[in-house]
Parts: sequence; structure tokens; C-alpha cells
Amino acid sequence: MNLLDEIRSDLTNQSADLSNTLRKAKILASRIGLDEFREWVDSELSGYTDLEKLPSYRRFRPTNIGTFFGPFQSRVDNQVLTTFNLPEPVKEFAENLIINDGVGALEALGNEDKQIKWPQEMVILARDSVTMSGGLLLADAHQPVPAYLNAGILDQVKNKLLDFILALEENVTTEDLENRTVERDVARNLFHIYVYGDRNIVATGEQVTQQVTTGQQGDLESLLTCLRNLNVEDGDLNELQEAIVTEPTAPEGGYGPKVRAWLGGMITKATAGIWKIGLETGTKGLTEALNGYYGL
Repeated sequence: MNLLDEIRSDLTNQSADLSNTLRKAKILASRIGLDEFREWVDSELSGYTDLEKLPSYRRFRPTNIGTFFGPFQSRVDNQVLTTFNLPEPVKEFAENLIINDGVGALEALGNEDKQIKWPQEMVILARDSVTMSGGLLLADAHQPVPAYLNAGILDQVKNKLLDFILALEENVTTEDLENRTVERDVARNLFHIYVYGDRNIVATGEQVTQQVTTGQQGDLESLLTCLRNLNVEDGDLNELQEAIVTEPTAPEGGYGPKVRAWLGGMITKATAGIWKIGLETGTKGLTEALNGYYGL
């Protein structure tokens, strides 16, 4: 069993430890020489220290719960706090829940809910904006983190890694993997599609001279015209059209899974020479056209 097979087997085994699977993925990243892949694996293992690189699947719109104290030992617990009138930076903090823990910490929580407490200085700054009758003042606040959010993050990591592994299996031979002769541009493009969400495809080594009009947002016929200019065949256009019809709105951060799968298939055809266009020209043209359609 080669390394790709091992990782795929782990990802489809519910009892497999995701942290250990990611360590195998780190070995794979080294073998194919893909720095972006290794950085993503390291961040998922150890946690994200650079919040600007935190993926969208780790960002949430939270509920904020407050505790109020008042005269004569009066108290109100579990009060949902509004955020629209909070001062900055309290509002920024209260409207964004980020989970940057490594997957090991998330797996250790299991089905356990947790809370993220507001820093006390945030509580103090919010008191004038969050009030209750009877002279009660905000004394404490927190953001609940239900267990299903952590489970969703782990599921996203598994799905993204599995999609990438399956795409690699279609484009990389066992000999290339063992001899470390994998075409880096191919691996990089597949990684950006299936893990980063296809919005930052990078390819090098080929001069792009073909100009492609991106078309109008939401105009399917305009998109198809752009792709015909890239010599995309009618059968492939029909598959894309069907995918778009079933996924009319792009999820936050990228295309839907069917459109991503179609894009990955086109890159495979370009790599194999079935689609008569250069790899870089094809991937750049396709993503520009799709981004124009989705308004990305």
C-alpha cells in the first residue's frame, strides 16, 4: 500500500486518528515538494497562529451570552447579548468566533461543548452599551462553542484532504511519488482547487498569452462563451452547466463541490493532453471565467 492509499484509507475509517493521518500527509507534502500543502498540514496539526490565514471553515458568527449583577444580589444569567450597538473593538470580537486549535485538541473534546470567555476589558467596555433595567450591569460574557462546530471543522479537513488525495491519484503515478518526480505545478493547482477553494490557483513556467473575457456575473451563456474560446468541448460544457444548475450559488470562499470536481477534471485533461491547451493557460482561463460568473 503506497502513501496515497494509506491516507485515503485513514480518511474513510471513522476510527482513524486525524492527527496521525495529517502527519502522513506531511510526509506526502515533503515528497511532492509542495510548501503550501505542508503549511496547511502544519497549521491544522499545531493550530493557526496567523489568523489572517485562518480558513473560512474555522470562522463562525457566534451567540454571545451575558451574566448581569445588580442591587441586593440580583442576578440574571444566560442573557443573549445584542451586538449592533457595541463599541469597536468589542463589536468585532463579539461578531466573530474563530477556532484556531489544532485538530488534536478538537478531537480530544469529542462531544463536549465549550465556551470562549470574553476578556474582562471587553466586558467593561461593553457595559454602557449593553444594559438591563433595574440597575443590572454586565458582569461576565462568553461565546458558546457547541460540539458540532468542532466536529464540522474536522469533517471539513477530512473532506478537503480526501478530495486532494483522490485528485492526486488521478494525476500522479506511484513511481513519480516514490522517485519524488511529481510535477509540482499539477500538484499545486489541484491543492488550490480542493483545499484552498480554487481561488488562488498558481502555475509557473508557461507564458500566458491568450486573453479570456470573464463575462458577466450570473450570466451562464456568457460563461459558456468564454469557455468555448478556451476550446472546451460541448460535452464538458454540458457537464459544467448541469453542475451549476444544481449548485446555483457559490458557497462562501469558493465553488460548490460539483463545480470543483469539474474544474479538477479539466485540469486532468490538460495535464494528459486530452484538452488541447497549455496547463497554465487552461487553469488560469477557467478560474478567471468561473470567478467572473460567481462574482468572486
